[in-house]
Amino acid sequence: MANFKILLSLFVLLLVMSGCGTKRQYFEPETLSGKVSYDGSLPGTIIDSVRDGATLSNGQIITKKGLSTVVLPEGFVYLSEDKGRYVAASKCGELNILDANKKILFTQKFDISVASATLKEDILALVLGSNELVLIDIKDGKQVLHLQQDNVFVLDSRIAAPYFLGDLIVFPTLDGKLVIVDEKTKKPIRDVVVSNEKFFGNIIYLQVLGDRLVAATKSKVVSINPKSMAFLEVDVKDVIVLENRVFVFTKDGRVILTDADLKVLKERKFPFATFAGTIHGDFIYMIEKGGYIIATDLDLISINIYKLPDEIETHMFTTGDTLYYKGHFFKLNRKK
Repeated sequence: MANFKILLSLFVLLLVMSGCGTKRQYFEPETLSGKVSYDGSLPGTIIDSVRDGATLSNGQIITKKGLSTVVLPEGFVYLSEDKGRYVAASKCGELNILDANKKILFTQKFDISVASATLKEDILALVLGSNELVLIDIKDGKQVLHLQQDNVFVLDSRIAAPYFLGDLIVFPTLDGKLVIVDEKTKKPIRDVVVSNEKFFGNIIYLQVLGDRLVAATKSKVVSINPKSMAFLEVDVKDVIVLENRVFVFTKDGRVILTDADLKVLKERKFPFATFAGTIHGDFIYMIEKGGYIIATDLDLISINIYKLPDEIETHMFTTGDTLYYKGHFFKLNRKK
């Protein structure tokens, strides 16, 4: 009986605590500028996406150029593309490079999955799921660089890919560093620590802005040029660089505009907005998970908000003025 009273008291306490819990709040725009509707259907649904492309359920891929006729082998997902050569990998560590006719140009098996990959000419740069950095000469399949980095525990799914920058190769590691390698000697020449968090601390963004690198983890943005290095500490959802400016999208619904040295120029906040992705051109289009597109000019002055047909609950991909989601696509400038 005593045990029963204790259990009953705990149950009542849990009910009281749950009743006092904070209710999740959602982004609710005061006015809408219009609605967007789908322009058509895809030949399959999106089952996997990376920053530069997506894989459909039928094996077809979407690249930055749009929907491709290339079909990957079963069980493979798209990682990157270089001059009509497509890098794909399976969850079991198999990696293929194939052409548009599905001809296998190169294949290799690893003991662990490939986290990200970039191909340039005959050099394939890989970041493995074990945080190993690998360079492979695909002419003979030999590894010309193999660097083991610190162990990681949990990853952010937004994993940046290696970047070829002139005579340098920049590896974004899974433990929050940038490892810069000389492409000619195949030797590391510099490490830059962006973040040293053990959980979800991997590099999620890596891009070039003029003569500098801009990279980010979930908690920090760094801008590096030959003479200096600047940091911005913020909860990062996404980053883009445009016209010598950096746009940082945060987890609490802010858009922060900075200069190349990460000096904050302007900021706009959209209460309770959860950004799922962005595309850009003359305007920036922020995809909000609740089912909205927030459009703004590059100075963060004018704002227009449009309703999407669906909330964003699964993989999506954007390229140019087109948003791909589930089994559909539409043009962002098509309003109804």
